[in-house]
Amino acid sequence: MRMNSEESSYYVLAERKRWRSIRIMYLTLFLNSTGFSIILPSLWPYLQELSPTVNYSFLGIAAAGFSVGQLFASPIMGKWSTDRGRVTLPAQICMVLGVLGNLMYALAGTAGSGTVPLWLVTVGRVITGAGAGCIALARSYHSTVTSIDERTGVVSKGSMAQASGFIIGPGLSFLTSLAGKGIQYRSIVFDQYTLPAYLCVVLILFNMIVLALYFREDVPPTEFMINSVIQSSEITTLRVRWSGVVVCSVLFYIAMMSFTITETLGTPLLQAELGLSQTKAIKYSSIFLTCTSVFSFITFSIVTPLGRRFGERKMMGIAFALSGIAYILLYPMGPGHIPRVQWTPLAVNNTVFQDDKEVVGCNWSNKWCYTQLRVSIYQYICATSILLFAYPLSTVIIISRVTKILGPHPQGTVLGILTGIGCLSRAVGPAIFSSLFELLGPVIVSIVMCITCFVATATSYVFRSRLDTFENRIQRLNAEIFT
Repeated sequence: MRMNSEESSYYVLAERKRWRSIRIMYLTLFLNSTGFSIILPSLWPYLQELSPTVNYSFLGIAAAGFSVGQLFASPIMGKWSTDRGRVTLPAQICMVLGVLGNLMYALAGTAGSGTVPLWLVTVGRVITGAGAGCIALARSYHSTVTSIDERTGVVSKGSMAQASGFIIGPGLSFLTSLAGKGIQYRSIVFDQYTLPAYLCVVLILFNMIVLALYFREDVPPTEFMINSVIQSSEITTLRVRWSGVVVCSVLFYIAMMSFTITETLGTPLLQAELGLSQTKAIKYSSIFLTCTSVFSFITFSIVTPLGRRFGERKMMGIAFALSGIAYILLYPMGPGHIPRVQWTPLAVNNTVFQDDKEVVGCNWSNKWCYTQLRVSIYQYICATSILLFAYPLSTVIIISRVTKILGPHPQGTVLGILTGIGCLSRAVGPAIFSSLFELLGPVIVSIVMCITCFVATATSYVFRSRLDTFENRIQRLNAEIFT
C-alpha cells in the first residue's frame, strides 16, 4: 500500500526522531561507563588519602558498592518503566542518584577523620551504582522501539558505546591525575582524587539536559507502522518461553564472570608469573586491557553480520567454546617455574616501612608459588585476546536473544533483572576466584573456568530450541493454522 506525500513526510520525521532517541540512549550508555571507569584508577589512593590504615579488604567493599547498588536498582527501574510505559522519568531519577552519589564520594573528606569518610565513599558508590540503573532502561528502550532485524545491530552498538566509555574513562582519569594536590576552597578539595567524581557530575548533568531537550518516546518504530505483525491475535495468546529467558540469564552470568575474573586477576597473575613489581604489573596489565578493549570495540561492530551469517545460537555456543580455550591457554605450562624473586611486604600490622622494597613477584607464603610452572607472556596475550573477542560476542547475542524471546511483551523488568544478574556476577565472581587464586594459584582458576565455559557451550546447544525467537514461533503457528 502506497503512502501519500503527507504520510510519507510524517514517516520520515518519525524515523528521524526514533533514531535520534536511540542515539541519545547510546550516549547515556557511553557516559555511564565513562563515569564508572574514571573513578576506579584513583579509588585506592583516595581511600589511602582519607585513612592511612585502610586495607585491601575495605577496597573490595568500596569497589563492590557500585555493583551492589546497580544490582538492586536495575530490576526496580525496569519494572517502573514497564508499568509507566516510558523510560524518561526513571532515567532522570537514576541520573539524579548518580549526581548525589558522586558528590558524596567527592565530599567524603569533609567528614573529618576515622572510618566515617571511608563509609561515605562506599555509600556514595552504592548510590552511584543505583544511578547506573539507567543502563537497564536504555536496553529496554532499544528493544522496544526496534524491529527484529534492527535489534541485534542496535544492541551491539549500545554495547560498543559502553566499551568506548571503558576505554576513554582511564584516559580522563589520567588527565585528572595531573591536577596533583589541586586547590581547596574552605573544606572542599578539588584534587586528583575528587576531580574524577566532579567530572562525573558534569557528564551526568550534560546527559540530563540532552535527555530533556531531544529525547522522545512518542515515536512508534517502523515495524509498528508498516506491515506490523503485532496486531495479530496469535501474538496476544502465545506465551513467552520463560525457560529460554532463564537459560540466557545463566549464560549471561557466566559470560560476565569470565571477563571480570580476567580483569581482576590480570595484575596479580602477571606479577606472580613474570616476577614483576606491583608498579610494572599494573602498567603491563593496563596496557594489555587497553589494547584488547580496542579489539573488543572492533568485535562489537561485527557481531550483527556474524549472527546473520552463522546464526545467533550457534555463535553463542562458539563464543563460550572460545572462552574455554582461552582458559586452557591460561593453564601454567612453562617453560620453567615461577621466578624466585624475593617478595617483600610493604606493611606489617598497618605500619608502613618506607625503606622496604616494593612488592615483587609471587607471594612466597603461598605454597603453590614453589611448585607450579609459569604462564608465559605469550600465553597471557593469546588468552586475553581470545577472551576479549568472546566476551562481547556472547553478551551482545544473549541480550539480543532475550529481547527476541520476549517479542512484543513488556521487556523493562526482564532486562533490569538481566542487568542485575550481570552486577551480581561482577561482585561475586572476582571475590570467589580471588580467594581461589590466593589459595591454589592459577591452575584451579583455569580448570574451573574452562569447565564452566564448556558447560555453557553444551547448555546453549542442549536448550537451543528454548532460545527460539517469538517471531519464529509465530511464523510456525501461522503455518500450522493455514495448512
